[in-house]
Amino acid sequence: MLFLILSFICSAILILLFKVFERNGVPIFQAIVFNYCTAATCGFIFLPDHSTVTSGAFLSQGWFPVSVVLGAMFIMVFNLTSLTAVNFGVSTASVASKLGLVFPVLLAFGIYHESFDAMKLVGILLAFVAVVLSSIKDKPAVHSAAGTALKFLPFAVFFGNGACDSVTQFANKHFLMHQGIAEFAMFIFVAAGTVGLIILFFMLATRRVTLHIKSIIGGIALGIPNYLAFLFLLKALATLSWGSSVIFPIANLGTVAVATLVSFVLFKERISKINLTGLAFAAAAIILIVLSS
Repeated sequence: MLFLILSFICSAILILLFKVFERNGVPIFQAIVFNYCTAATCGFIFLPDHSTVTSGAFLSQGWFPVSVVLGAMFIMVFNLTSLTAVNFGVSTASVASKLGLVFPVLLAFGIYHESFDAMKLVGILLAFVAVVLSSIKDKPAVHSAAGTALKFLPFAVFFGNGACDSVTQFANKHFLMHQGIAEFAMFIFVAAGTVGLIILFFMLATRRVTLHIKSIIGGIALGIPNYLAFLFLLKALATLSWGSSVIFPIANLGTVAVATLVSFVLFKERISKINLTGLAFAAAAIILIVLSS
């Protein structure tokens, strides 16, 4: 349970840091790239056994190609989420992202045959309602007048986040129940950082952007909790007997709840009655899902 709590606390810190970046004019894409580089560095530093990497033994591990694919997916989905926030509003991006939990939940029941009962079903349904209500803001979303293709951005975020969670779930079920968790997490961030650096170098070479020191500092600050959030999630999946149908909803709900409450305290953001209702639904959903397990 401790790993799960630490995971959604670190995930909430990521959301709060993006609020800080917005207020201080930190270029988001550059910060994201340096964030993945920092997370990869943390992954290497905290490896329990460096010989797996230094000897090249990781190349023969079943999880290695999965980590590379997932890392590339991470940075692409992250940027799709940013585009959705710009063109449709933060609320739409948040809802589309968090509702992606439907994919691992459905796979948990349909493919991995995890236990299922009426209480868990009600809890999961409440989780979806809680995510939507907690993300609704008084300020309406700003829709871009750009091309028709942008209208599909929220759907891309929804499917993209669902796919990332599903691939993580697959890796946990097939490769990471007993070993390789730290190495898997590290190579995900290595892959994401590599893709990001290639794109950033191209943008710098073509003078589309200018490198900002704030991005490097922000990326370092972002990378540490990002690494810890994913590592703790993997450890929760490997150690808790609840199953992924419980862990993914609780992780998403915990992130939304902590981020909302801390934003209210630190940033004086207004919590509407709808948001409070969402938090109440989140608490009820967590209680039902845990009791069902």
